[in-house]
Amino acid sequence: MLTPVADGVLVHQSELLRNNTVVVQGEAGVLVVDPGLTVRSEEGWKARVAEGLPPEIAEETPLGLFGLVVGLPAGAELIPWDGPEVRVIEHPAHAPGHAALLVEDRGVLVAGDMLSDLFVPMLDDTEHPVEDYLTGLRLLEKVADGVEVLVPGHGSVAMADQVRVRIGQDREYLHALRDGRAPDDPRLGSSVEPGWEWVDGIHEGQAARIARRCERDGTEG
Repeated sequence: MLTPVADGVLVHQSELLRNNTVVVQGEAGVLVVDPGLTVRSEEGWKARVAEGLPPEIAEETPLGLFGLVVGLPAGAELIPWDGPEVRVIEHPAHAPGHAALLVEDRGVLVAGDMLSDLFVPMLDDTEHPVEDYLTGLRLLEKVADGVEVLVPGHGSVAMADQVRVRIGQDREYLHALRDGRAPDDPRLGSSVEPGWEWVDGIHEGQAARIARRCERDGTEG
């Protein structure tokens, strides 16, 4: 089911991981923004993707449908299509080449795999993953004042008054991770929604990885 969230912008949420697919209406068609993967050209991609899936959903995930898309040219600032202007906000958070999309005249920010009310920030294995993610948050924060609707890759859609709240929540999680503190985060621990307890495992793995990196290098994350 498609739910309107702004003029000409609709969202469908799947049961699997509560993935949000966004549809933007154009002059003669639609722009579909879907949380897919672009790894099919890599040998052994299917096994690597399967290893990264939570065991609860691994058998239900149709890997054969992943990644049937073509990437934008490097440095692209706008989506080339016949519809409302959609700005690309590329940043280093979460994964190389990750980006948010801003449908500027509709006030809609499609945040990709960030600003979720279900997932804590998930870091890539880069040299400075926490700082990379904080850089991404700063870039999203620059456009926050013009955002009326925030659509994360997973979880609930947020209205304007919650955009900076979610940015702040992700930033506080990252600061705690970097400082070696236990984060006070509603997406973790006893307050987490039933069925999503495995998100704790994502955090525990990240905390251990950051701690090892800091110990090895004598630096912050």
